[in-house]
Amino acid sequence: MEFKEFGKQNQKKALLIHGGYTSWRSLRVQIQELEADYHVFVPLLNGHNINDNSELESIELEASQILEYFMDRSIAMVDIIYGASLGADVSLEILCQANDFAKYAFIESGSLGLNKLAGWILINISKFIIYNGCRGNKVCERVLDSFLSNMKMPKDLCLETKNLLQHMSKRTTKNVQKLVCNYSLKESIRNIKTKCLIVYSSKELMYMKKPYNKMKKMVDDMQIICINDFYHGELCIGEPKKQVSMLKNFILSSQNKPNESCDSVVKQKII
Repeated sequence: MEFKEFGKQNQKKALLIHGGYTSWRSLRVQIQELEADYHVFVPLLNGHNINDNSELESIELEASQILEYFMDRSIAMVDIIYGASLGADVSLEILCQANDFAKYAFIESGSLGLNKLAGWILINISKFIIYNGCRGNKVCERVLDSFLSNMKMPKDLCLETKNLLQHMSKRTTKNVQKLVCNYSLKESIRNIKTKCLIVYSSKELMYMKKPYNKMKKMVDDMQIICINDFYHGELCIGEPKKQVSMLKNFILSSQNKPNESCDSVVKQKII
């Protein structure tokens, strides 16, 4: 697994994990906003590196490889862990495997699994559309373009994303959805020391509210925010400065009231 690093001169550390079907450059604004104060680490998830032939095998393996990278450099803890979509599930799995790895976690639109029928439909439709949308199928290409447009993805990043998807194997294309649709938290999440901010959209409420309310019973320091009318991935890719602002406000509020849980600092809300 390849890593990109920025702001190496800084003591504070931030780990940013991109979503499925997108490159690490989908986090370029977040990197620019954070690298002045943080040593920023950005892994290229397996199956998402145009320079190798790796395959995405499991969320657990991605998490363990990321943790191994830090352990090899004698880094036991980061200040921030952030992940969106597939990256959100990988972030949560990292915390399951290493309970005290991060001080603050920003988890955006992690799926935490779907029911079997909905998952089967999404896995197979996504595999067909995303794989063929970059390989000459005009109908699939229009659907893919609509998906990228809904996220407000910049044009240059759209071109890079399509280039990545052309390189991506059919196996990884399927596994992105298969893994997030079937991922579930481990019991070890109960032991984390991290202050967690969970963010998803009202358009995702139907399938995200229940698993995150369940997680809330397992994690003491956890705040949930549901934002109105955002598409999946839109906050990370289409409104990255808003995402960073939310992250910074979350950290500031936690530091100002260190003896209170996240839930008592900011109640669950729609913004």
